[in-house]
Amino acid sequence: MSLRPSLLSLRITTVFQSILMLLQVALAGGFLGGHFDMLAMHGTLGRVITVTALLMAVAAFFVRRRGGPSAVFPASVVVLLALVAQIALGLARSVALHVLLGVILACAVAVLSHRVMTTPLPARTPAAARTPDDTLQPEPAA
Repeated sequence: MSLRPSLLSLRITTVFQSILMLLQVALAGGFLGGHFDMLAMHGTLGRVITVTALLMAVAAFFVRRRGGPSAVFPASVVVLLALVAQIALGLARSVALHVLLGVILACAVAVLSHRVMTTPLPARTPAAARTPDDTLQPEPAA
């Protein structure tokens, strides 16, 4: 697999992560505004965001292995670890630290998304430049 598909998968997971983070902020705001039924959805979405961060870190690993920007992988791992800490803070009901880390995470995901989306996407490899292993060759007629 070349850099292009790896970077495309990282872009997809990063955009999905950004959308989920915005929804998470809205649920947190609703809960803090007195809509207490949003807390359960906030907790569930936090776990989904963490799984998405894991997928984002895996995609960033492959981008780095294929010659893409090297800073994206460590940043995505830090986001993943911070999300695990965020879940622990939420379960411990440490609201002040949970909100602070949530703001930091939302900013970090925004910066990471910007970095990923502004990384130039390599051009597709033309069919003539592919190796024989990449294309199906008809068997010679006998």
